[in-house]
Amino acid sequence: MILVALGANLPSCEGAPRETLRRAVAELAARGLTVAARSRLFLTEPVPRSAQPWYANQVIAVETDRSPQALLAVLFEVEALFGRERSERNAARTLDLDLVAYHDLRLDTPELVLPHPRLHERAFVLAPLADIAPGWRHPVLGESVEALLARTDRTNVRAMAPVPLLMGVVNVTPDSFSDGGRFETTDKAIAHAVALIEQGADILDIGGESTRPESQPLAPEDEQARILPVIAAVAAEAARRRRLISVDTRHAATMRAALAAGASMINDITALESAEARRIVAEAGVPAILMHMQGTPQTMQINPTYADVVGEVADTLARARDRAVADGIRPDRIWLDPGLGFGKTLEHNLALLDATPRFKALGQPVLVGASRKSFIGKVDRAGPADDRLGGSIAAALAAATRGADAVRVHDVAETRQALATWSAIEGKAAG
Repeated sequence: MILVALGANLPSCEGAPRETLRRAVAELAARGLTVAARSRLFLTEPVPRSAQPWYANQVIAVETDRSPQALLAVLFEVEALFGRERSERNAARTLDLDLVAYHDLRLDTPELVLPHPRLHERAFVLAPLADIAPGWRHPVLGESVEALLARTDRTNVRAMAPVPLLMGVVNVTPDSFSDGGRFETTDKAIAHAVALIEQGADILDIGGESTRPESQPLAPEDEQARILPVIAAVAAEAARRRRLISVDTRHAATMRAALAAGASMINDITALESAEARRIVAEAGVPAILMHMQGTPQTMQINPTYADVVGEVADTLARARDRAVADGIRPDRIWLDPGLGFGKTLEHNLALLDATPRFKALGQPVLVGASRKSFIGKVDRAGPADDRLGGSIAAALAAATRGADAVRVHDVAETRQALATWSAIEGKAAG
């Protein structure tokens, strides 16, 4: 087993330390390493104790044909990408990547010692290592990681709860329910998309057609005129920083054009109802989000009715998934979205959000999109959509608690901070 320890306690070009670690793992994978396992993130006090910020730590198991020295060079390359500057020992850092073990190899050179000479005394490495390989034995000491961990000071070593990915909304529209008109020009939309990346969005969801209740259909060519310049302008930066660009469309022609412009994901409120849309997604091999909607945007909120909203939505999404797979879309590329606000009452929305585990049980990643939706105003203080930040964050936290894989939000920075704090509160102390 080849083990790499990751740590960071200063912000990097990719944001907060926990975000840096996630991006660093993606960069290692992009350089040909197979990430076979990864631990939870851990929040740990600096060692030795100091006034430095606390660390985010993680351990991953990788597979590679590279020699230990060649692998170390890759780790240094990725560290430099995130602004690591080597200084005195125990200094704060934007990213620290350590090769701590390379199978059972014993090595002692000026450049590299294996296993890491302080591995057996570092709870901030042993705790995440026990997450992924509790039976691993130290090649020199012959003791299991659990035995080594039991002898270390585990005070202030805390496993963080997993958080969902953040999908940031970029509406290039004059009439969306929440931010219609704010980003309808190409320049404003591009600036907003870049800002969402800086705030921590993992996915940009770029759409040009409003699908709010009672909205009118938009011709695909008009939709494309709005979104294609935005996608083309941010595609290179998104790819460089390992972000996905999702196109929010129900039109097959727009899907094809958006993918050609640089989009890397499809988000369809009709769950790929069109056979042509399914063919395009299958050929491109990109992820696709299948959303549930009762009726159309023009009719969906007139009188939404279900005998069993959770069961019916789950069954409909399962059928849409099976239809997509039958038409050549890989199952591991399919995401599901219960479609809060799309043909649902307040009670329907609450029930569907609470039932996130039921949708997870279908075997696909689940996206929850509750941000700024009108049901929040029905719970507390009806008013403008952009006054629903508190309710939007509460819904994102509820989705995270129930295991959602991603949340679609307008307020990326605020939601990111809320989720990070929730993750620490919900985490488990290693001691």
